[in-house]
Amino acid sequence: MTIRRRESKDGPRFDVEWRMPDRSKRSRTFKTEREARVFEASLVTKSAAGDIVDPRAGRVTLAAVYRSWLASRLDLSPKVRRGYEDNWRNRIEPRFGGWHVARIDHQSIQAWVNEMVESGLSPRTVRWVHSVLKMSLDYAIDDGLLPSRNPAGRTKFPPQPQTTHTYLSTSEVAALALACGAQGDVVTLLAYTGLRFGELIGLRVEDVDLSSRRLRIRRSITQVGGKLIEGNPKSAAGRRSVPIPQRVMPLLTERVRGRLPGQPAVTSPNGSLLGLENWKRSTRWRHAIAEIGRPTLRVHDLRHTYASLARRAGADLRLLQKTLGHASITVTAHIYADLYDDELDDVASALDALDDTRRDLP
Repeated sequence: MTIRRRESKDGPRFDVEWRMPDRSKRSRTFKTEREARVFEASLVTKSAAGDIVDPRAGRVTLAAVYRSWLASRLDLSPKVRRGYEDNWRNRIEPRFGGWHVARIDHQSIQAWVNEMVESGLSPRTVRWVHSVLKMSLDYAIDDGLLPSRNPAGRTKFPPQPQTTHTYLSTSEVAALALACGAQGDVVTLLAYTGLRFGELIGLRVEDVDLSSRRLRIRRSITQVGGKLIEGNPKSAAGRRSVPIPQRVMPLLTERVRGRLPGQPAVTSPNGSLLGLENWKRSTRWRHAIAEIGRPTLRVHDLRHTYASLARRAGADLRLLQKTLGHASITVTAHIYADLYDDELDDVASALDALDDTRRDLP
């Protein structure tokens, strides 16, 4: 950190120069040496606290930071990117887009979150919208535009409601497949493989290994803005092999018969990619789920059904994690803890079976 005196047409000027944590240089000019010394002292104090801030922070808007942050996120899937863009355009930009990042504080963010909650936005959606603001401000911190503490880091949210899963029985799966008509085999495939809909339609013929009874999940297709876009599975763990139950072998055999290795394995009746909304319309989904007495069933509940059926078949959490493609067993345990409640009974039974005549003395 240095102070340099230089002459200008308006008299002497004093430039304070310092380095950011990334070793890039910053400078600020003062009219008097005293002002420069005071500023230098404040930098020393902030440096000791780990809070060196780029002087541009007073002039950089959140909109500029957001654009830079989003451009840096090459890892985002098209669906997630579209969601972030919608959150920014609809909720964040109207409130904070023109603000300088140094002006955005905890109180302003909390008031904004409270207003979204009062407007009827669900707690989950509020958290999702807030996450885009928080990640943008994290980027500003990394760029030296903010101190090391994110003003969005202490935001309070209303509790999220407890989520419940819908699990179908084998007879309900069969009834729903029948109610969905010619494309009802998709119901059976989803319920007995645990694939997400995008993973199922992302299968190519070469990914369906009937001889070893494996589905190789290598891609997922997502509908974004009315277009079907191919991308990677949801996570690295999503790239996996899934066992094919014998009961769905005939369905897959029929689906891939006469098709080339690189062609889609599961298509619409005319051979094109199968979009979720088009499939739901063609199967009269709402009518079909009402017919089996499950009027609120979602297509994703067929994945939950797979977890339930696999558990009944004896699959433990580790196997469930692998077949579902979860990033960690913790995720699986969090989502499907209710499927393993009966193990608590096993613990109680084991305690009851202990021999009371053999007691460990303290």
